[in-house]
Amino acid sequence: MTPRYFNACYFLLILTLFSACVATSGISHTNTILAPKTNLTKYKTFAWYQDKPAAEPVFDKGYNAALDKNIRLAIEQELLKKGYQKATGKADMLLAYDVSVSVPVEKDKPENFAPGFGYSYGYMAGYRYKYGDAGLPGYRAVDLFKQGTLILDVVDTKSKQLLWRGWTEGAIENFKASAGTVHKEVETILNKFPAATK
Repeated sequence: MTPRYFNACYFLLILTLFSACVATSGISHTNTILAPKTNLTKYKTFAWYQDKPAAEPVFDKGYNAALDKNIRLAIEQELLKKGYQKATGKADMLLAYDVSVSVPVEKDKPENFAPGFGYSYGYMAGYRYKYGDAGLPGYRAVDLFKQGTLILDVVDTKSKQLLWRGWTEGAIENFKASAGTVHKEVETILNKFPAATK
């Protein structure tokens, strides 16, 4: 092998590795978990676990109220497309979402958060979710997700247990994310949720 040929091969190898790094940087990872023995097809209607904050909002630096509106709207639109109906009365399943955020040291205290749940965008806006995890394999508290992870939970109305969770890491890196960005990330998660049966 001549030095010139060797240098060309070496250059192509470096170029290929660099291209692979560029291509994979910024890729989000979407995952889901399902409670054991859960049949999601029996659920037809949905509502929000909390329509309004349980406490006065604590708006931290960077909070953008439009994000909450955009996430909720995107989730509702995607579920309607899948054949679910928004309940006017009691729903079969309840929805909640979080965006995992970093918390200032002075607020990083266990008494500030509900058992099993951690630092969420929802909580920072005054929300507190108190549903169980129903023994989901792979379940983890919100504070254990990477910052910017969008988490969508589906909860059984009667048992108040978590049925299904879907999340995308790094979905909402900026709390000023546009409605289009939010909708795309929500759609990615709910693509993994089954359509309603007729």
